[in-house]
Amino acid sequence: MTVVKNLVKKSFFRDSLQLMRLSEEVKKLPGILDAAVLMATDTNKEILQKLGLLTSEGEEASKDDMILAVKAKDESTADEALRKIEDMLMKVPAAAAPEAGRICYSVDSALEAMPDANFAIVSVPGEYAKDVVMDLLKRDIHVHVFSDHVPIEDEVEMKRFASERGLLVLGPGAGTSIINGKAIAFANVVRRGSVGIVAAAGTGLQEVSVLLDRIGLGVSQALGIGGNDVKKEVGGIMAIDCIRALEADRKTKLIMVVAKPPDKEVMKKITKVITEETRKPFIICFQSLREYKPPKKLARRVKAVRGLHAAAIQAVKLLKTKAVQKAHKRISMRPRELRALAMKLAKKLKPSQKYIRALYTGGTLMYEAMLIYRELIGNVYSNAPLSSRYKLPDPHRSFKHSVIDLGEEEFTAGRPHPMIDPTVRKLRLIEEAKDPSVAVILMDFMLGYGSHEDPAGAMVDSIEEAMKIAEEDGRNLIILGHVCGTRKDPQNLVEQERKLKKIGVQLFPSNALAVIASALIVKRGKVKADRLRKVYRSFVGI
Repeated sequence: MTVVKNLVKKSFFRDSLQLMRLSEEVKKLPGILDAAVLMATDTNKEILQKLGLLTSEGEEASKDDMILAVKAKDESTADEALRKIEDMLMKVPAAAAPEAGRICYSVDSALEAMPDANFAIVSVPGEYAKDVVMDLLKRDIHVHVFSDHVPIEDEVEMKRFASERGLLVLGPGAGTSIINGKAIAFANVVRRGSVGIVAAAGTGLQEVSVLLDRIGLGVSQALGIGGNDVKKEVGGIMAIDCIRALEADRKTKLIMVVAKPPDKEVMKKITKVITEETRKPFIICFQSLREYKPPKKLARRVKAVRGLHAAAIQAVKLLKTKAVQKAHKRISMRPRELRALAMKLAKKLKPSQKYIRALYTGGTLMYEAMLIYRELIGNVYSNAPLSSRYKLPDPHRSFKHSVIDLGEEEFTAGRPHPMIDPTVRKLRLIEEAKDPSVAVILMDFMLGYGSHEDPAGAMVDSIEEAMKIAEEDGRNLIILGHVCGTRKDPQNLVEQERKLKKIGVQLFPSNALAVIASALIVKRGKVKADRLRKVYRSFVGI
């Protein structure tokens, strides 16, 4: 008879990634059917409940406690597993393995190990980030702040100090950069080239750099500045410094800026710098309700788009005008082709199947989806909506058309980001499949360094289960996907796409195309041609 046991460690903390790896190790123990080691946040307790791993002891734990949960073939096996977990938790990470590098516990010890370092990644709890970053900046070291929840006043102080010293502070709130061809944090393996990118968010940078790679262009530098940078409180400090840096970089021939619309005063500053201090061509991709219109005197060399796919196509037009058609063949689908595919898929649905449920790990891709849906099917509900009127009362329960950012705090408190750990999305997918009104489920699969070692493979069982739930209920469930990655990524684009196609997932070369397809499916192809052309022009670049 199977046994479920919880052990609560009071006021005990470990990094969520460490706990995820530990959980996977415990699952491999003989006689263990399932296991999880998590901080006792409300979200994590809900997950344990759905997995059948929560007991009354775990239910009573507070958010500062840790829950050790196991499901075993018998009580003695469960007890032994809990003892092993405790032993594993108490072990100090070994620094002896040469492949692991040297473990340092201060900036001083890190610089002793690498005295010539001029760039550092900081990943500590947000409230402590400033102290570490300022220490590094005072030593003339550029910093990428990977930490979340950094107080905005700390961000302003760090960035002003860095700017005065000619240093860069990338992030916080942007988990991706590519510097001199080296991937920083969540980033893909893309070819080197002449496009320099300044991006306010990580997955937006990933999507556009991957699309550039697929059409034969490459990245000189890609700098993630964080979403707050273009807000009036920060004032675009790093956006402007990064634009200046790329203007001075000989290998950069074109500069691309990707962000949600800056506040008005920041927009004026950025436009002034582009006008007075630059000569290179620019692509401005502000993901906004209305397209940014550059001043007339900049019209020749500054092009504005609303979508990431369109930004990549515009880069080809500016740098390789003869290769535009070839680029479209690699990453685009014509409106007529996409409409035909959507209508073919829609024929599998019952009239009662009306709604889209989009489950995103990438926040920028989710935001782009909402902009496109607004044009084609109207506003959609979300845990991070375009308008507060469409905010889901409960982020764990969808309503009508719903687009979910699973990387938001309500899903990540005390656990790894869904790009690393797919558990939250797997559970949500099953819940959505049970809703008979759902027609389409849309998902992104982010490859690259930092992401799960097999994002597609990790979802296969849950996708098949979701399809089976629908089938047993006498209906079809259409699952669409976009794999953001390259052939050179550790997970390999071709292999990831193969796994998804094999189980019936319909894939698209970009997020924008997947979103447009999902809208066409639920509309049964009935979208006016001029409206579809307008969306294509803004978001796909055709």
